[in-house]
Amino acid sequence: MMQTAEPQGSPEFSPIIGMFVQKRPIGSMLSLVVRTMGAFFFLLILLTPVQKAAAQLIATERYEVGIAPDLRFNSVDGIIVGVRFRGEDPRTFLDGPHRIRAGIWLGTRLPDHPVSYAVSYAHPVAALSDVNSEGGIRLASSMRTGLHLHEAGLHKRWQPGFDEFVSTELGLHAGFYKRFDSDYLLYNALWQEDPVIYLRSDFRKRDSNRLGRWALNLSGITGAPASTSDAFIAFSGMVDERPELFGQEGLFGQVQLEWAQQAELGSGFQLRSRVFGGASTDAVPQEHRFMASDAAAFGWHNSALTRARGTIPVKWMRSGWVQIPGGPGLRGYTFRTTDLLEAGLPAWSQHALAWNLEFLFPNPVNSYFSRIGYVGDLLMLESYLFADAGYLHDGDDWQDPLMNAGAGLMLSLNIPDYLGRDRGFHLRYELPVWLSETWDGEANFRFRHILGLGMVVRL
Repeated sequence: MMQTAEPQGSPEFSPIIGMFVQKRPIGSMLSLVVRTMGAFFFLLILLTPVQKAAAQLIATERYEVGIAPDLRFNSVDGIIVGVRFRGEDPRTFLDGPHRIRAGIWLGTRLPDHPVSYAVSYAHPVAALSDVNSEGGIRLASSMRTGLHLHEAGLHKRWQPGFDEFVSTELGLHAGFYKRFDSDYLLYNALWQEDPVIYLRSDFRKRDSNRLGRWALNLSGITGAPASTSDAFIAFSGMVDERPELFGQEGLFGQVQLEWAQQAELGSGFQLRSRVFGGASTDAVPQEHRFMASDAAAFGWHNSALTRARGTIPVKWMRSGWVQIPGGPGLRGYTFRTTDLLEAGLPAWSQHALAWNLEFLFPNPVNSYFSRIGYVGDLLMLESYLFADAGYLHDGDDWQDPLMNAGAGLMLSLNIPDYLGRDRGFHLRYELPVWLSETWDGEANFRFRHILGLGMVVRL
């Protein structure tokens, strides 16, 4: 039932893939990891939304528009060339009226839909705003990588002082999306094609306590298909009647709660902990369903690296070597999730509870970075031990708890914006050496190699 795309990875990546899926000495593996991280470093620099050099297209006292070139790649569009625009009042610090972010791109392979775009608009409302505490309207529209996505809503931020990491944010948005081209998908069965009208809300609070910084995120979404021409796939993976909620066919809802805590232990040692919980109704579409190890498919669209097949080599993705953070985040079960998808079996869960723990310890490379002026605040190599535990409901029953543990390295280049939000990348190489549950006779203790894109425990 689940359809997969044929590998499109370029030849130069194939030897690396072959070495990773075979059993190799750990020294050879680490050498390959270093070279791979170097290649990804270059790719991520191109795709990372940090400030890029821009020429002034329009420049007046009241408004300016900057323009910058943009270059991307996926296996459907080929090399994607485009331009990005940023419009704002130069007299303000990124928080003035009529802020516009936009881009337009052309796929050089000229696929069915070669031209794509994305545009967002933000404008503060005086009655809802104060110093460091903007409230206003936000509009967004995009058509790229086979997905229409359009929404409008209100967003409010409260920041009582000058510390951007002590703040509260609340958003309420209504929108519409439709998957109109499946060529960009790695696994077609992770998406349904019916257009969906939805209402989503987000609440985020960041503060600190005696242990250190913490963050709380609570989000919810409810919606229904605008039409029901596509078959409904139940949690069992079989075609079934579309469930009803409050008498409305296809009406669905989902809530997610995430708590992250950082604890400073001194001398460069830290603990980072994350608790995740999520629950869904029976009719929730495949793209919003939880997966044990990775973010739900809808979340893949948020990153330029994962929104289309082939930006990351397809063989890497289909081997289970790449983990996309989100949801329960059980890193050691990335291979299992991929194996299920490759076999055409459902890899999703209806409800999920999970705990992720990371123990950070000093390493000489990061100590060297920290001694370089300015670089140490932007570039980091973190070393840590980790453990994950999760409890998943597959739509019929709660499954046995899943646990894993191992060690990892995370290379990050990050330039936070004026609100303390990440603008950069986090690239993880992890060894989940122990799994509580294995399959096909695999040993519980074994070297497994995972490349992660972004943070699991995010503050």
